[in-house]
Amino acid sequence: MTEPLDQADREICAALLRNGRASWRLIAQTTGLQERTVARRGARLIEQGLVRVRGLSQPHLIDRGDGYFARIECRPADLGAVAGWLAHRPETLWVATLIGESAIISEVYIRSDDRSRFIEEELATQPVTGYSFEYIDRFRRTVRGWHPDILSSEQLDMLGEDESRALRAAAEHRNEGLEPDQTDSEIIRLLSVDGRLSIDAIASAVGIAKPTVRKRIAQMQRTDYLSIRAVIDPALLGFPLESLITVHAPASRVDEVAAFLAQDWRTRWAAELPTGPSVRALLTLSSRRELFGLLHDLEAGLADRGALRIESSPLLTHYKRSDVVLPVAGDPAP
Repeated sequence: MTEPLDQADREICAALLRNGRASWRLIAQTTGLQERTVARRGARLIEQGLVRVRGLSQPHLIDRGDGYFARIECRPADLGAVAGWLAHRPETLWVATLIGESAIISEVYIRSDDRSRFIEEELATQPVTGYSFEYIDRFRRTVRGWHPDILSSEQLDMLGEDESRALRAAAEHRNEGLEPDQTDSEIIRLLSVDGRLSIDAIASAVGIAKPTVRKRIAQMQRTDYLSIRAVIDPALLGFPLESLITVHAPASRVDEVAAFLAQDWRTRWAAELPTGPSVRALLTLSSRRELFGLLHDLEAGLADRGALRIESSPLLTHYKRSDVVLPVAGDPAP
């Protein structure tokens, strides 16, 4: 079982979740820790692989395709292999298995021209027994917007970054004011490997001046073309239980239900799906007792919103988070 980090490390992680490129000095000012302590502990967390900081472009802004909530079924004996295969696919953003049933869930992006090939040809090579791909109509929370109950709202504001404008851009499927060029794409590629790569190293790699690099990164972040986030196992922060919550509701109330779920800080990801219709959400919790209490509160809170029923499916293993393939996924299948 993963042991949670101490309070100082948790605060540093929470800061990096908010702003992956925040300087050690800014994190120290935000948390009240000494800068050298933050630098030493932060470097250790990254070197040990407990925290991975990566740059990620919004999928809809780079023509990655339409977003789907995918559910893949297979025999228990094939679960790990299929989940590992899916994690190494460029179409997936995150991949996880469920405890209560032999199934894999994932956020998948597929261009319309590639749907038949991916499902009927490539997925068909895997030992799956069933599948579903539900179109994601609207995001209400992404992992970029998840902030565990560690730092105050004032501390989070000091760190900058938030996902409100990114959610609006995703809802509108457009982004004005930026047309990335080849240099921007190369900067994103470098940051997707190491989100804290120094300005000096980026400038040297792309062959432009350091001020220009800073300006380009700031512009891409400001227009939400690029987010730089920390990828971390919530168990390290004291939340070892993750669960998929599905709320089936009348189409006229789905928006309210999604907004209600997104308000809870334990929600890491929430999206409206027109099929069903339903709202899916991934939540992080400290225990099964907290999960039971949360389900009770949800039922009471959603009763006047016309929710039909609430389902909970605890997660078993994460194979991919925020486009980062995790060690459990192993090497890609041939």
